[in-house]
Amino acid sequence: MRDGSTGELHQGYWLCDVTAAEVNGSEIVPLYQKLFSVEAKEFTSENAEMLAAVDLIREHTPGRGIWTMDRGGDRKKLLEPLLDRAQRFVIRSTGKRTVIDRRHLQGSVAEVAGRCRLGHQARIVKIQDGKEKTYDLRYGAEPIQLPGRAEKLWLVVIAGFGDQPMLLLTNLERAARDSQSLWWIVQIYLTRWKIEETFRFIKQSYNLEDIRVMKYQRLKNLVLLVTAAAYFAATFLGQQMKLRILCEKLLIISQRFFGIPPFRFYALADGIRRILSQATFSPPQTPPPSLQLELTLGWEG
Repeated sequence: MRDGSTGELHQGYWLCDVTAAEVNGSEIVPLYQKLFSVEAKEFTSENAEMLAAVDLIREHTPGRGIWTMDRGGDRKKLLEPLLDRAQRFVIRSTGKRTVIDRRHLQGSVAEVAGRCRLGHQARIVKIQDGKEKTYDLRYGAEPIQLPGRAEKLWLVVIAGFGDQPMLLLTNLERAARDSQSLWWIVQIYLTRWKIEETFRFIKQSYNLEDIRVMKYQRLKNLVLLVTAAAYFAATFLGQQMKLRILCEKLLIISQRFFGIPPFRFYALADGIRRILSQATFSPPQTPPPSLQLELTLGWEG
């Protein structure tokens, strides 16, 4: 496994994670998280794992949501199945994919992006490591198609984040209606910043990278339980009166006297940890049988 923070290689397992977020909202909802090993007997491919997550979620949320993926989603074996399933998406492109432009000429995404007129402007502020950083952006869009496909796509080009422009592939029809609609596409992808914070929150607050079980099925079950706990903290705390009071108590117990950070789930996790650390747990008198059962979470409504 490659450590995304350091670039180093370590022993580990893959995680397939799906999190829901609103573009202009603060609520973040963990929907799906599965640990898997490429050496497992039932493993087929990373693409199959990702599409299995897509199929499970779309079964319970028909017609809702827009799939947003980083450059790892820019692959034929994901793009075409998403189109076949009539799923809406915004995916960051590597720039290498061959596409057909408005003149019916084939070229790479990067080549088409070089001809895109960036006629719209926006300014955003990103808070990173406690500091604000301002970005002045220019953006535009070009109609494209994938070779051998009839669906109309859009290539959205955003300059201002670095030396190279950010390239987004989307099948959202409203992409080029006007500046506001196009900026909405950009915001959908930028919402990933909030989702990436959720990944860090789950790993750090629940010590997901320090699991002490040895069996593969137990590893998968424990990750499932962590997802359920994160979902409870992120979604249910504060939504009902009794839970709202509990939420405030947890924030106080976390001893963050100088204000709750924007991503308040860290404070909630600290409060839960402090409460549970004061309790004592006794092992069962009779050890449970060594079962390898797979846990599942039920969907409602």
